Amino acid sequence: METSRGTVRYWTHGSGPGPAVVFLQGFLAGPDVWTPVVSELAGRHRCITVDWPFGAHTLPMRADADLSPPGVAELVVEVLDLLGESSAVLVGNDSGGAIAQLVTAAHPDRVAALALVACDAFEVFPPGAYRLLFRLAAVPGVVRAMAAAMNVPVVARSRAGFGAVMERGPGSVRHWTVPAAGDAGVRRDIAKLMTGASRAQTLAAARTFGRYDRPVLVVWADRDRLFPLRLGRRLAEAFPRGRLEVVAGSGTFVPHDRPERLAELLAGFLDHQAVR
Repeated sequence: METSRGTVRYWTHGSGPGPAVVFLQGFLAGPDVWTPVVSELAGRHRCITVDWPFGAHTLPMRADADLSPPGVAELVVEVLDLLGESSAVLVGNDSGGAIAQLVTAAHPDRVAALALVACDAFEVFPPGAYRLLFRLAAVPGVVRAMAAAMNVPVVARSRAGFGAVMERGPGSVRHWTVPAAGDAGVRRDIAKLMTGASRAQTLAAARTFGRYDRPVLVVWADRDRLFPLRLGRRLAEAFPRGRLEVVAGSGTFVPHDRPERLAELLAGFLDHQAVR
């Protein structure tokens, strides 16, 4: 679809009553990270995955596009408009969870329910391990060097790469690193997202959570190296209808590490709460 910020690819899976379920993946992750989860949900729910400009996207956005986190939050709303969705259930993981929070804060009427999966929140945006790298993204050549390094299998598998957010098989997602390694436009988009990220944004969003009275599911990973469990508890407690679930044997990228458990939790959430 054509948006004011550029072309965005999307896929619709399944059908069902109630609002659509829109997924936002993490930093440098492709939309296919959700495939095992969506395959379990599509029998009863209409699920939409999107190639958001998070670094693994195959089509660079317009050169003048605002791709700061608040800008991407507005892109989410624009995509909902173009899809004809008055509201949707947002499911966000990692930095996608931060974007979902910004959408909820700015446009609560567009978010029918919210599921936040091991993600940035409050003062943790970006997480401490990546804070310096995000600041350095403004320096010429830094994002290109990062993309080149992530395209090296041993780096991608290591704790400096996807090994930091995955407990199993980080080598299976090498295709996510190809766009940034080969396309200057994609690297430009990544730099905008990285340099535009600020804890002030998630802290401001958090001040609105007490007024959001729709169901919120917070899913955390017991082996998360970026986001401690206390952050997940705090996030769930910030919402009047928040609930925390902890997934065993998973790193930050829960849809990759434990898709079957995440799908089970989301199915219960959607069936018994979000579609009422």
